[in-house]
Amino acid sequence: MDTAIAMIWFDFGGVLSPPIDKLFEIYHKKSGIKPEQLKNAMSNVAQTMSMPMLAPIENAVITQEQWGKLLRDSLRKLYPNLDTSKAKLEAFGEQWFENIMPNETMVLLFKQLKFFGYKVGILTNNVIEWESHWRSMIQLDEYVDVIVDSCKFGCRKPDRKIFEIAQKLTNTKAQENLLIDDVQENCEAASKMGWKSIQFITNKQVFSEITRTLKYPKNTFMDTLPYITDIPQYDCKQSYKLISQCKNDKPEIIEILSGHQVYHITQYDDVKAILSSKDCVRKPTNKIGGASILPTLTPDELLLNLDGDEHKRMKQFAMKEYALTNLSSCKQDMQEIITKHLLSVSKSEKFDLFVVLDSIVLEINAKLLGLDCKVYEATLKPLSKTIQLADSKHTDKLIQDFTQMYDFILEFLQNTQSLKTEGIIAKFIKNKNATNPHLSDKELCGLLLGSILGGYQNILTFISKMLYALLYFPQFYNLLLVKRNLCENMLCEFLRLTNLGTTSTFPRITTANIRLSKCEIPKDSVVYADVLLANRDPLVFANPTQINPFRLNNKQHLQFGRGAHSCMGQHLLQLESLLILNAILDILPHIQLDSSIAIKWDSGVILHRPQSIPVINQSKTPNT
Repeated sequence: MDTAIAMIWFDFGGVLSPPIDKLFEIYHKKSGIKPEQLKNAMSNVAQTMSMPMLAPIENAVITQEQWGKLLRDSLRKLYPNLDTSKAKLEAFGEQWFENIMPNETMVLLFKQLKFFGYKVGILTNNVIEWESHWRSMIQLDEYVDVIVDSCKFGCRKPDRKIFEIAQKLTNTKAQENLLIDDVQENCEAASKMGWKSIQFITNKQVFSEITRTLKYPKNTFMDTLPYITDIPQYDCKQSYKLISQCKNDKPEIIEILSGHQVYHITQYDDVKAILSSKDCVRKPTNKIGGASILPTLTPDELLLNLDGDEHKRMKQFAMKEYALTNLSSCKQDMQEIITKHLLSVSKSEKFDLFVVLDSIVLEINAKLLGLDCKVYEATLKPLSKTIQLADSKHTDKLIQDFTQMYDFILEFLQNTQSLKTEGIIAKFIKNKNATNPHLSDKELCGLLLGSILGGYQNILTFISKMLYALLYFPQFYNLLLVKRNLCENMLCEFLRLTNLGTTSTFPRITTANIRLSKCEIPKDSVVYADVLLANRDPLVFANPTQINPFRLNNKQHLQFGRGAHSCMGQHLLQLESLLILNAILDILPHIQLDSSIAIKWDSGVILHRPQSIPVINQSKTPNT
């Protein structure tokens, strides 16, 4: 990074907004006033005050209403036959900005520069009464460090004074500032101050110049962002059937796997409320004839997110070991395991990254639990995958595998001689009598099944899907190589966008009337609070299926649930995923997808993921 540049300023009109000439054309369609007519009237008003064209209102010498009246009078004198009845000149800003979209490409660049560590500001000649319109249009309030608006300081570009004010507000020297502006005169004024400047002509030209000016590798800054839906099979067909669409503010009705027709809740705020509510419970669904997304019943003690004091007691007991402070003490072990497996393929020209990830996640979970890795791989690995890939048409095989895994773990717990002295299992057994009442072997078995299925298969699914997507869109992988502090935000974005299987939640029963944003759900109703669609709610996440690591609000995702039903292993998944991602960037910086190999996908109620991630290690290919 060029350390001389600390502050990057964007002009609003013509840079963050569409081109000024285009705005005049749009206003012509709204008002009936041609661009040259409007410009002539604006100049006429300004000339009577011995000022440049828009200076009277951009310097707040007169109000918008006063300026609009003068503008109307000027139009009548200059063009006596012109119909101005459609023009809201006295409330000009409201009509001017109506239905105007920002220059999304420059807005994206603004966000990228912010995440690249620069301070970013808006240096604009603007109008007091227009502020709410243009700021809501570009939606950069969460990103912008400072706004210098001419109307608030009584001076405007290209006046020297406004650049001096900008420097003073940001405590910067002239050479630390860079201006992006569409007006040549403004860029020349900035250069005379000792600033660097880029005159905006096209989006592509600005991206090219900003990369060169800031001395980043070519194509570091992206002018477009792809969509998760552009990746074939990344999203799978959901397992429910649509019965009726939303009508008269009543939610959609769907049929879930058990055959029950339930309320389908998809808005972010509503889903969050249901996940957090004590009046929306899961336990009544896990019984014969209950509303379920699973192909068969599951023993209560295996569903840690059920309701009731006994499950609260189990979960509180288990979550102590999965707290971030405890996991952090295992960080060094995780890093050593990850590094070992990645180095084993680092000299290969081609390999299957999924196989490597599988080995890493399995060994980490075996280490955490205190299980022998060979036993885990030989017995628990195939059984856990079968369970997570459950097929509703083959429940007999599922029950058989589930019972075998359950019996294996129960026998393992009771055979203390084969137990390692370190690991979560040993701690569970040692402390099982610390709860009131004491934990039974069946409850311990349930905790371990959750740890094996979630800590291995679910984490593997998420990591493999995220890395597949990053390689499918290599611009993202290359971006992380240049700007590593984006890894955590990229991780959050994929947590928001990624669904593990063909369902995104467990159904719940309302034990009281539940008031949602547009309706009330009656007591004793079944609700399906769709986390996947809530995480893609356009009212919360702009362009919701776009992969945008520059969002500031993607940490608000609901991937891990809320309240009593929040995921026990969320800290493990985030820590492990981040360690693996950073290690791959370190050890395998030049990998790319092998497009000659077709990707097949595993798909079941719980899991949906690629069966393989074939990659080419470009640093080891003969032509390198």
